[in-house]
Amino acid sequence: MDNGHVRYFGDHKATTTAAPGRTTGNAALLDAFTGHQGHTPEERATAVPLLLFRAVSRSGKVKGHVEFCGLGVIERAERLVQWGGSDHATFTNYVYDIALIDLTAEDDTVSWAWIDSRRDKTLADAQTLELAPKAWREWVKHRHSALPRLRRRVARAKVTKVPEQRAKPGTVEAKDLELIYKHFDGRKHDFEAVASAVAARVLRGAGNSYVEGWLTRRSGDGGADFVGRLDIGSGLAGASLVVLGQAKCVQARQPRHRGTDRPCRGPTSPRLDRRVRHDRGLLRAGTDRDGRRPVPDRLDQRLGTGQGT
Repeated sequence: MDNGHVRYFGDHKATTTAAPGRTTGNAALLDAFTGHQGHTPEERATAVPLLLFRAVSRSGKVKGHVEFCGLGVIERAERLVQWGGSDHATFTNYVYDIALIDLTAEDDTVSWAWIDSRRDKTLADAQTLELAPKAWREWVKHRHSALPRLRRRVARAKVTKVPEQRAKPGTVEAKDLELIYKHFDGRKHDFEAVASAVAARVLRGAGNSYVEGWLTRRSGDGGADFVGRLDIGSGLAGASLVVLGQAKCVQARQPRHRGTDRPCRGPTSPRLDRRVRHDRGLLRAGTDRDGRRPVPDRLDQRLGTGQGT
C-alpha cells in the first residue's frame, strides 16, 4: 500500500454456487470498475469512490477493529483460477488492481461531507465534486493517465536489516521456513522454480507488469537461477528490463563465526554481480568463451524485448 497499489481478490469461494461475478462483493466491484473506466469527466464524476480498510488488532482483540488505508480507483479487473477449500479444489474468481491516490493535501483523510453529499439527490455531480480530495478531482479530469503522479507514496527505508527479515523462533513463520528448507534440502534446483514464482508475485503485487521467463541450467548458468522481464511504462515511454534472479535455500539459523555473534554469510555469486550490466535500458548478461568479459547473450531476443545482438 505504501506504493499506492492494492491487489484484492474477490469474494468468490470454492464452495460458492453462484456464477462468477454474481456474489455480493464481486458484483459491487465490477459495477464500480465500469464507472472507473468512464471515458469523459462527466462519466467519471459519477464513479464510486472506494474507501479501503483493513482489520487490525486492539488490546489483543483481532476482530471488530479496522484501520483506514486510503481512497482507491480500480485500474484493472480480471478473471483468474484459484484453488482453495479443504479439498484444494479450483474455482474461478476475480482479482482487482486498485490504485490508492494521494491524500497529502487532506492530511491523509477523507472528508465525510463529500461522501454524505453524494447521497443527496438534489446536488449535481459537479457540486459534490467540489468537496472531493484534490487528487480525486485530478483523476476525474485526466483519467488513468494522471495516476502515476497521483498515486500514494510513503517515504520509507528501502533496505530491511537481516535480523528484521528473519522470523522469530517458535513462530508459525519460522516453522514454515524450516519445513520449506527440509523439503528442498538436496533439491536446490526445484527451489529455483518456487523462487521464480515468488519473485513474479512480489513484482506484480507492486502494480508492475512482469513476465516469467525460464529457469537456467543446473550448472554453467553464470550465477543466475531464473530469468524474467519487467515492463515499465507504456508506449514510447515504456522500457523492458531483463531480470536475473538468484535462489538460495539456506537455513534461517545460520552458524556463527567462532567467538562472535556475527552469522556466517550464505553462499553468494559474485559472478552474477560481475556479469550484469546496464545496456539500452536492459539488464543483460553473458560472457565470451574464455569468461574474460561480459557480452550480450540474446536475452532480450528470447524474452521479446528487442532484436538482440
